[in-house]
Amino acid sequence: RGDYHLFYLKDFRGTKPGIEGIPWHHVSTRDFVSFTDHGVALPQGSSDEQDLYVFTGSVMEHDGTFHIFYTGHNPRFPKVDKPAQAILHATSRDLITWSKQPSEVLSADPGRYEVNDWRDPFVFYNPEAGEHWMLVAARLNRGPSNRRGCIALAASDDLKRWEVRDPFWAPGLCAVHECPDLFRWGRWWYLVYSTFTERFLTQYRMSRCLSGPWRAPVNDSFDGRAFYAAKTAGDGRRRFAFGWNATRAGDSDEGEWQWGGSLVVHEIAQSRSGALGARMPPEIGRIFRHNVDLLPRPR
Repeated sequence: RGDYHLFYLKDFRGTKPGIEGIPWHHVSTRDFVSFTDHGVALPQGSSDEQDLYVFTGSVMEHDGTFHIFYTGHNPRFPKVDKPAQAILHATSRDLITWSKQPSEVLSADPGRYEVNDWRDPFVFYNPEAGEHWMLVAARLNRGPSNRRGCIALAASDDLKRWEVRDPFWAPGLCAVHECPDLFRWGRWWYLVYSTFTERFLTQYRMSRCLSGPWRAPVNDSFDGRAFYAAKTAGDGRRRFAFGWNATRAGDSDEGEWQWGGSLVVHEIAQSRSGALGARMPPEIGRIFRHNVDLLPRPR
């Protein structure tokens, strides 16, 4: 119907004392100005379940069923020899009511990857391979610690059983490549991810094919320090990046950067060379109807 459905991690920021964990909430919008709040999509699990913290994932549709693949994070688990993070699955017929599939758990292959860094699954159908692919933010289990970040690959023909494979992309650049996202636009594939080690940014790489090579444009980011964890969605004509604008402690420009913040929507623009840029969607720009003169004021 032209609606965009946005699923996000709800951080209560201490407003619910004594309650541990993070759920997914759900809103929808048609114009990025007015939003419908659908409430909780995925509640957090109990303290002895994998998804005490419902962390980042992705939503896709296949044969009339909607699927969420998401990160279950429980910081207690390593103390009892269980991985802190695993990929979990939930399904829905209407995008509103979701059923978790507790028997379906995908953990990292310890022969290739670190078991406690295994998150942010992005699932899509690869018609060339004839199977579903899952990209996962992961770390290799060997090499310099600050350069083990990679995007792992798993494959499935039924969205239930997954084969973990060698990395989809392992550039040896930094410690982590969070929130991977992938889309095709014209002749180019774009791989989007976020980093908080060398630079705190949402970045992208581009390639003519999924097997690479993935090249970096001159400007490889959509925005600055405050825009993070962006995922994209489009309707075949336009594409948007949905990320959070980080808050700062004390609501002050001088306050420390905080993890998380408020939604920011950028429209992605593609140049003739294939490089991407970001701009304000006109739907948002149209609500600013009054000019305000910004004049310096002496103290």
